[in-house]
Amino acid sequence: MHYFKVAVGVLFGIAVFLFLDYALPSKNTVRITNTYNRLTSVTASNAIFYASDNTGTVENAAGQRDVRFIETVRPNGKVFVYRNEDTGWIWPPYFKYDSANLQAEATNLQSGRDNPQWVSVTAYGWRMAWLSTYPNAVSIDTLAGPDERPRNWAASIICVVLLMLLALIWRMWAQFQERGLSGWRRRP
Repeated sequence: MHYFKVAVGVLFGIAVFLFLDYALPSKNTVRITNTYNRLTSVTASNAIFYASDNTGTVENAAGQRDVRFIETVRPNGKVFVYRNEDTGWIWPPYFKYDSANLQAEATNLQSGRDNPQWVSVTAYGWRMAWLSTYPNAVSIDTLAGPDERPRNWAASIICVVLLMLLALIWRMWAQFQERGLSGWRRRP
């Protein structure tokens, strides 16, 4: 029974880590190379990674929707693509309703290799090529150069608060076991 509890705890920990890794914002230093709109197929296998229909995105009869994309290049030369959709009031709660403005800002910040303009893109989500999923860009900030790495304060604060809650629950459970369960065991 002990090994079963350990296995369930480890699986729960992995699930929480994956959930936080997907939902918390990340900041990436990139150079924007292109912005465009594309009809994208939203199928049953990747629908959970895209915005829901009630956020203003409309699907056609073939299950496709018009999605904005931002193509970028990282300082190491690897390419990376972001989608740009409104999140509305759904999960994760970014309350993003300005995807058109963000697309215009990204288009304005496009640059080439000769005269690069480095930016920090704040986004959430995963890039999985085999499911055609992209992280959703939330904001763009200009940077002085490719070596500048802005702090991700939002994710850091959320993780610290969650760790403090976990420590509190851990301590409360230990006190409950020490005080509460020992008293119940002595009763006839």
